[in-house]
Amino acid sequence: MPYRFPPLLRRLAIVFLALAIVLAIAWAVPWKLNLLRGWIGERVQAATGRTLVIDGDLWWRFGRHGRLTVEGLRFGNPSWAGRAEFLQARRVEVDVALWPLLHGRIVLPRVQAEQPDLWLERAPDGRRSWRLDREQSDAKRTLHLGSVALDRGVVTYAETARRAEVRIAVQTTIDGGGRRRLQAEASGRWNDLPVKARAEGDEVLQLRNEDQPYAFELDGRIGSTSIVASGSVLRPREPERADLQLKLAGSSLGEWHRIAGVGLPDTPPYKTEGRLRFDGTRWTYEDFKAVVGRSDLGGRIAFERRAPRPLLSGELVSSSLDLADFGPVIGKPRGAARAATAGGPAKSTKDTTRTATQTAATAAATPTVPAASAAAPADGQRRVLPQQRFDADKWGTLDAEVHFVGQEVRNLGSFPIGKLDFRVKMDDRRLTLSPLLLQLGGGRLDGDLRIDGRAQPMAAQLDLKLRRLQLDTLLPQLRSTKSALGAINGRLVLAGQGQSFAQMLGSADGEAQLAMGRGHVSNLLLELLDLDAYEALSFLVRGDRAVEVRCALVDVGVQRGQMSTRAAVFDTVDTVIEARGRADFTNEQLDLRVTPTAKDLSPLSARVPFDVKGPFAKPQVSPDKARLFARGGGALLLGLINPLAAIIPLIETGPGEDRDCAALMARATQEGLPTVAPPAPVVQKRK
Repeated sequence: MPYRFPPLLRRLAIVFLALAIVLAIAWAVPWKLNLLRGWIGERVQAATGRTLVIDGDLWWRFGRHGRLTVEGLRFGNPSWAGRAEFLQARRVEVDVALWPLLHGRIVLPRVQAEQPDLWLERAPDGRRSWRLDREQSDAKRTLHLGSVALDRGVVTYAETARRAEVRIAVQTTIDGGGRRRLQAEASGRWNDLPVKARAEGDEVLQLRNEDQPYAFELDGRIGSTSIVASGSVLRPREPERADLQLKLAGSSLGEWHRIAGVGLPDTPPYKTEGRLRFDGTRWTYEDFKAVVGRSDLGGRIAFERRAPRPLLSGELVSSSLDLADFGPVIGKPRGAARAATAGGPAKSTKDTTRTATQTAATAAATPTVPAASAAAPADGQRRVLPQQRFDADKWGTLDAEVHFVGQEVRNLGSFPIGKLDFRVKMDDRRLTLSPLLLQLGGGRLDGDLRIDGRAQPMAAQLDLKLRRLQLDTLLPQLRSTKSALGAINGRLVLAGQGQSFAQMLGSADGEAQLAMGRGHVSNLLLELLDLDAYEALSFLVRGDRAVEVRCALVDVGVQRGQMSTRAAVFDTVDTVIEARGRADFTNEQLDLRVTPTAKDLSPLSARVPFDVKGPFAKPQVSPDKARLFARGGGALLLGLINPLAAIIPLIETGPGEDRDCAALMARATQEGLPTVAPPAPVVQKRK
């Protein structure tokens, strides 16, 4: 006889079976939860202060993980943002791990979004739209993501302070190994510069992974700057580590002030390639090679974010440095020096000799000034001194401590340059180049330059020492006269104010001294300078000879941009040359008189004083016409009476007296200018 269950057990079994069937159906069949849309929106707004609107259906389906499907999702931005919605999506499907919910953790193993449109914005005060909590701290994160797939997505990044809005089209793909990859294409504007870029990297989830770096490749352009990068970054939103291979190229390094707020100088077109690393506090660009214009650079540069300003530090080395490429650093328009060097018709040998003679006469009473630039002031006159104003705003964007070495330097006029070595320091808009070393003319210049960008106008101080500059090396155009030897020492101390180097020199106070001890120069040069026809012709016929230099000293003072000679003497065994006058740095005008006096008897001497006047860019050299006419007129008149008497007015008995070289050199030594005694030259006797 079969066993019969009691009626109560049968009823319970039926209830449990029905419940199991219901649960099985509930587990297998999606639930439409449209009635909960309003309640969910209220809870989200209470937690974040933002609206959540579900325009379409809301579905829930049980499984290994619960699956939530939302159609027509709109999640609001904070009130300060530039767009109402933080996220819009046609459809979002999310897998939810059920067990962690019991512990207050939200784990989403899979997120798939169709046509998502995400707006990320950063306010000038630092607030960020992607921080969902009201306090904007984002400190307590309870949301954990698994894989994320985006289908025809758009991400827009906006930043008011940088006048930036970049739209990024994103798409998730599957590579040959079955891995998810993220492809992105960006366009828009960054600080009013056009942006265009393409990138490919790991899936979206890796962007937030705190343990594994995000690997990517990027090829883009911002303004005129092209950027090619490949490598990995840990937590790209707020990087903790990075290791990239980087290639950059652009029309000027100065554009990085608009791209990243880094105050680099304006330069000619550049390109560079190297390794960029980040250790959590410092970006380091190392093992790099760069070309700026016609100059090369290499070394290591570090950029560190710190308060109150970031710090740029490192070591730079150039094996070939063209100063024309960095003219804007000292206030010259880009390419001006190179244009002045390369432009214009070639000069004849005669023109070159005349220019060399004028240069020698001018240098006897003035410190050397830079070669002419293409800058033209309002009055239309071509200027030599750099006129371009310094941009103090850029100086305030960062501090700097950089050591620079230039092995070979080119394009400083016609002067032969060797090594350039200096340390540059920027501290709260105070620029210091110290120590500053430049090998020039077989000797060296060393000292320091300080410019205070906090002052209005800027305040500048220059202190330079000249050591053992060789006359023949400093003025190679005089080598045609066969000999010009002597070691020059000196010092230049100036202090001025202005927004450009021209203004600083135009307001400068200070002094300069040049001194040369025993040496020798070409006698032909001296005779040509003295207009001594007999001596010059005799040397051209028999050959030039060296003349001993007893001493030379130039001592000038500068007040409010007006430089005047206190003493300017060049004393040899044959001739004494003195210079008197002034140089106006404000208007760039010279007004000098050079007076040569012979020590020996010369039957055809036409020695008269001559003037050097006019603008720095093109001074004019002219003899004292009245005295020259008096000499020439007398010779012509006597020539009519007796041809032999025509040379009488041109005969000098050598009234010039030796200057006190010992006293002059003692004064130079007291000023800190050591005298140098080179080996005594071999002086040829007259035949």
